[in-house]
Amino acid sequence: MLKQRILRPVVRLSDVVSRLAAEDFEVPLPELAQVDEIGDMAQAIGIFRENGLERQRLERERDADRSMRDLLSRMTQRLQGCGSSNDLVSVVACFAPEIAPAFAGRLYIYDEQRNSMAEACSWLSPRDSRIEFPPNACWALRRGQTHRPEGKLIDIPCAHLDGPDYHRPICVPLTAQGETTGLLYFELRENADEASAALAEKYLEMLAENIGLALANLRLRDTLRDMAMADPLTGLGNRRQFDVMLRAHTAEAERNGTPLSCLMVDVDHFKRFNDENGHDAGDAVLRAVGALLANATREEGLAFRYGGEEFVLLMPGFTTERARERAEKIRQKIIDLKVDYRKKVLRGVTASIGVATAPDHGRPEALLRAADAALLRAKAEGRDRVLVATIREATSAAA
Repeated sequence: MLKQRILRPVVRLSDVVSRLAAEDFEVPLPELAQVDEIGDMAQAIGIFRENGLERQRLERERDADRSMRDLLSRMTQRLQGCGSSNDLVSVVACFAPEIAPAFAGRLYIYDEQRNSMAEACSWLSPRDSRIEFPPNACWALRRGQTHRPEGKLIDIPCAHLDGPDYHRPICVPLTAQGETTGLLYFELRENADEASAALAEKYLEMLAENIGLALANLRLRDTLRDMAMADPLTGLGNRRQFDVMLRAHTAEAERNGTPLSCLMVDVDHFKRFNDENGHDAGDAVLRAVGALLANATREEGLAFRYGGEEFVLLMPGFTTERARERAEKIRQKIIDLKVDYRKKVLRGVTASIGVATAPDHGRPEALLRAADAALLRAKAEGRDRVLVATIREATSAAA
């Protein structure tokens, strides 16, 4: 009786206590139904075990939370160092599947020109959402907050989801300073661990917040750079932008062995035109000439306002003769310009144009000076004409 009632239960409890002391809280408790001091001891040991299990669970959650926040912090640091949207997309594609491994997903960025959400990148092969769709096809973008069509709270599915069977989709808008710049889309992967999914869902909005802020900063930076590189009157690139583009096209022409032509355009007697018609009328003429030059080549961004009434046009791949022919067409179109200004039509605008081509007139870096020398000669010979740089002019310009 002593062995059965006291010795055996105590030995079994002693083994449990030893394993609990080693923090093995998974050890099973012996079933002791007796109501005495040993039964009370077993109950106390059971409570200690349950507390240990709960403490371990909390420690695992804390470690998982610390690991997740470390991932988010590292991603945020990389996002802050991004210099372009391509950099940002690469960072998101790298970190998103690590932060939310239970979810496949897509990053959409808003395309203003097409008024659509276009996929910038994806991870873990999502299937349910379209690659591109209008913003009003997503309820998250309409409401400005996270949208879950399935789960504990049933809601309306977004129109950009294909098929009747969805994989627990989650749409998180990317916003910053009240402006929506994109969308993060997630869908649960097949055979995904529910515990991992539940943990990741806590961080999806934090993930979207960091990406949205980084994307807004990039767009602001691009806007400021465009403003610094653009002429506010005509919308063409300014002299700073011309210097950047000339270096780029010079390197390309030398690398490929192709010609590069440059047109220097000057509006004739512009000061006299201003004096007779007013500066506002002169601005209207400059805007009209700028718009004409912007459409003078198939490739955009090659027309620049160099200063005052002077414009520059780069023509990659144009030979001297082809550039001269295009310059004649431009000169004629300027003559034909009819500028509407305060209910009257301004006419009589003409321009002088100097043409230079590399390598015919020297190296590409001396191209502008050669074209400017040809322009000065065109103005000296009576204006309203196109003149091609001579070898002598190109040589003196290079010197």
